[in-house]
Amino acid sequence: MQKFISVIFLFIIYLSFHLIYTKKNDNIDDILIVDDSNDVDYNNDFLNKAKSGDDLGGNNYNMGFNDNVYSWMGGNEKLFYIKIGVFFVILIIVILNGVIGRKTNKMIALYWLRSCKEIFIENFAKVGNDKSFLLEKSYDNYEFYCTGRKNCNYYFVNLYLKRRQCLWRYYIFNYFINENDTMLIVINFERLDKNVLCVYKKSQKNQVERKFPNLYKYTKLIKKKELKEMYEIKGDSSEVTDLVLSGKILNFFNTYDKYINYMCITDIPLHEYEDKSNDHNKKKDENIKKKNDDNNKKNDDNNKKNDDNNKNIDDNNKKKEENVKTEKQKYCYLNLIIPKDVEELKKFIHFSIYMIDACSSIELPEKVRDNVKKLRYMVEKDDIKRKQELRELQEKKKAKKIQEEKEKVEKMSAEQQRKYEEKKQKKSLRKMKKIKIIKM
Repeated sequence: MQKFISVIFLFIIYLSFHLIYTKKNDNIDDILIVDDSNDVDYNNDFLNKAKSGDDLGGNNYNMGFNDNVYSWMGGNEKLFYIKIGVFFVILIIVILNGVIGRKTNKMIALYWLRSCKEIFIENFAKVGNDKSFLLEKSYDNYEFYCTGRKNCNYYFVNLYLKRRQCLWRYYIFNYFINENDTMLIVINFERLDKNVLCVYKKSQKNQVERKFPNLYKYTKLIKKKELKEMYEIKGDSSEVTDLVLSGKILNFFNTYDKYINYMCITDIPLHEYEDKSNDHNKKKDENIKKKNDDNNKKNDDNNKKNDDNNKNIDDNNKKKEENVKTEKQKYCYLNLIIPKDVEELKKFIHFSIYMIDACSSIELPEKVRDNVKKLRYMVEKDDIKRKQELRELQEKKKAKKIQEEKEKVEKMSAEQQRKYEEKKQKKSLRKMKKIKIIKM
């Protein structure tokens, strides 16, 4: 059915281009060059009669005007209506495809929910959100959430379905970029030993690097003979690989290889956004401290209060950082293609629930744990050094800019300096208006 619709769609596009091309060729015969001055005078008289209210001239003028109106059709009325017809056919196809595509995606999401609902009810205390079991984020994206199980803070599923509502993405680009209906299962553990392990198909390497940009810092390539060659393994130690990729988990990867995209187990953040958010919070707190220091100079009586505020900010920062490093970063990511067979889908969900207990029970030897700590310490040290270098570079640029501005002002006349200061003051006032003051 998809191929048949693609052929019809391409034929309509070809037909519309063909009609436009024929119209361009037809216009060559319609060009007339008039050099006779008598004909030009006659046309001017004809227009004057029309304007003066002569009935005959007026009627003829209207006829000429109508001819001009229809001339933009290309001189061929049938061709014009064919083009309109083609346009409306394409419009109807786009609207119908949007409606049918959305409905199909909804049916797939409901098929997934109906197949797995009983398994989730058996294993979790709370299933779904307050309003519904499945949350529709967009036409091709659905979310599912459940919690209330031992060793698991929460279990989250994101359904990424094909963009069936888009003609170009589904019927044209799908032949070049092979897309599948996938589910990303995210498990947040209560407890997880120090380890980073990622198993992925070689074809999914770019996607994994985009999803986990910090993965390369903490891991190295590890080989395992028992695993199929289509996979690549990245881990911080071979001991973790041997512990996890054995028995039921190893058998699952080798049996259902056509459905597996990647699996990643980690107890540390592998995304840049969290570091950025922490830096942003630090900057905010630094600004608050500066304000407090200014107030200290102005009001000696408020010194103690401001010092207490600064201490509270530091304590909150430490708590936030500890929470980010420990509670929030004990994850297992499992990306799978949604199978059409219900029994296979149920097996995948059972396997993901099995992973909760399997990962929580990982116990590494002290020697391995110490090696992982050393590796992470080195990575963090390099990161701090790199960030410090970046800050210094930014500060140098800022100082250079201030110096250039100072030199520029010195060269100005007294009147120019006054205007420049006024302009600067207005700019700072505009910025002040944008700042929202939140009362605690």
